[in-house]
Amino acid sequence: MKKDTLKIYLPDSVNENQCPEACDVIFLHRRQCWGELNDIPICIDNKGNVVARFGDIIWNLEPLVVTKNATHRQINFSVLKSHPSLLYEMKLICYGWLFTKNMQYSLPTKISTIIGRASGLKMSYKYLMSNSLDSISRICEPEIWGKYLNFLEEQKKSAGTLVHILCSLQQAYLLFPWMGLDYREIKFSPTNLSKKICRDEAIERAQTLAIPEDIADKLLHFAVNLVDTAWQYREQLGETERRIQENYKLGEQAVQNKIISGQWKWLTTEEGTPAFRHHFAKEAARFFPFNPAEIISELLTDYPDRPTDANGSWWHLQRGNLTSACFVCCAAFSGMRESELYELTSESYYNAVYSGRTFHFLKGKTHKMGERHTEWVVAPIVQKAVEVMSALTKHLREYLLQDASTARDKELAQCLWLSQGQRSTQPKRISCWALRLTNFSKYSGAIVSEKDYAECLRSNPNSQEKIKNHVHIGKHWALSPHQFRRTLAFFTIKNRLGNAIAIKQQFKHLYLQMSEWYCEGGIPSRLDEVEADKELQKMIDTVSNEQITQKYWSWFHGTETLSGSHGKDILKLRDDLPIMFRSWEKLYKLVKDKRITLH
Repeated sequence: MKKDTLKIYLPDSVNENQCPEACDVIFLHRRQCWGELNDIPICIDNKGNVVARFGDIIWNLEPLVVTKNATHRQINFSVLKSHPSLLYEMKLICYGWLFTKNMQYSLPTKISTIIGRASGLKMSYKYLMSNSLDSISRICEPEIWGKYLNFLEEQKKSAGTLVHILCSLQQAYLLFPWMGLDYREIKFSPTNLSKKICRDEAIERAQTLAIPEDIADKLLHFAVNLVDTAWQYREQLGETERRIQENYKLGEQAVQNKIISGQWKWLTTEEGTPAFRHHFAKEAARFFPFNPAEIISELLTDYPDRPTDANGSWWHLQRGNLTSACFVCCAAFSGMRESELYELTSESYYNAVYSGRTFHFLKGKTHKMGERHTEWVVAPIVQKAVEVMSALTKHLREYLLQDASTARDKELAQCLWLSQGQRSTQPKRISCWALRLTNFSKYSGAIVSEKDYAECLRSNPNSQEKIKNHVHIGKHWALSPHQFRRTLAFFTIKNRLGNAIAIKQQFKHLYLQMSEWYCEGGIPSRLDEVEADKELQKMIDTVSNEQITQKYWSWFHGTETLSGSHGKDILKLRDDLPIMFRSWEKLYKLVKDKRITLH
């Protein structure tokens, strides 16, 4: 990396007032100007407030994270707190990743990628700490490099995890000239090296699992039924959610009035603590103007899925299942990435008529190779899923829009996947679907059978070890968002609904090889349920043998001239044919027994 290529370089979506001034952090570090160095802004929110400085042990980078589904929004350096020199060095590397441009890339690296890199780099720094080394550049020394690889091998990591660790080290290596570190040049391929030092059973990259057909049927049948039923009552469901939240707010206000008036002094002693919030919410529930069961009974009288004893707990469960069902429908019938699903809004669905046929689409954004608008072809049920989710989160979006002061805040407030699981908290985007989809799998009855397990092994040739560790007969299927994308590609190929080129277009892949990777196992699985028609095969064999026999009969008993060495031999035999060639039946038997062929 050349020094003249270094500059502050943030994503296009970041406002100018969020861009910190360029600082020579290397100079300050060499001069040990710790106060000035620690005060350098790292992240500024859209209002101009500094939310992270160089000296912070945790860098909060949330204002810079573009993708809405990112679960990690900060870099935590606490593991290096007891080693100041290594702590500052890793911070310099992360600063370089965040704010410098090198000639290797045409676009800035996504903040979420940098956060992931920092996580991978910590393993290298753990090695430095355990061996009392003072700089990451020491790893490049030949005698230390071998010990470092032995250390990684002892961790018993998978090849994929080791690639992540080694790539982070490689990216840090590119910053050494800028940092002024003395180092010995060392070249290695993270992919090839990881296969040599990973644990034996984890050499190959484990692929996301394609869901077995019977389990997929149960999951999708459960989701579609929930959405279909809820769609007819979507306005009532949305109003129920709004009224129950409003009911809590009124109870909350009653408790607040008692505290302000001085009637309740016992509840103010721990104000701001988790215990206070727990007791406050508990007391607020006692002062509800209406019983949640009454609200549900009033608004959902005709709702088929409502039991006679429906109460607030039932509604909490029902709302969670409906949210998961809508997510499953959108993911399973579009093949969208999780980050793309988070770009959906209440206006994302539309349809168009071509040649008399109606096609259904979702429009949104993709973040591969920069943010851009695009669209996906989807199944009709997706329209209902979007409309149900829009009704359920309408009041949440309206609430967030009231406080939105910037264009980004307004965009985030339009997200379809909002939740307010705890009535006392602000509405927020659902950041992790793992627990929700686990519960959804249980409620749908998606239990793995021996047949499902066998099919899973056949359908996922690149994930045999993963199946042994994570798929268990008699247990519920462990569902994850990316499985829907993999499963759609797999079943498209298996059932001849499309090819890898169609998958590439639908999945917004950059390379056809990636689409083919998603389709792995699709073609071989076509043969699983294929049965040979013995009668048809016998008929085909008979016709083939008769044609060959007829060909030989015409040669032996015909008058036309034959050429070639074999043809000349037949001409010599015509005057005195062997007995076995004089009868058509005998000739046919020779052909049938494969004693004579055309080859």
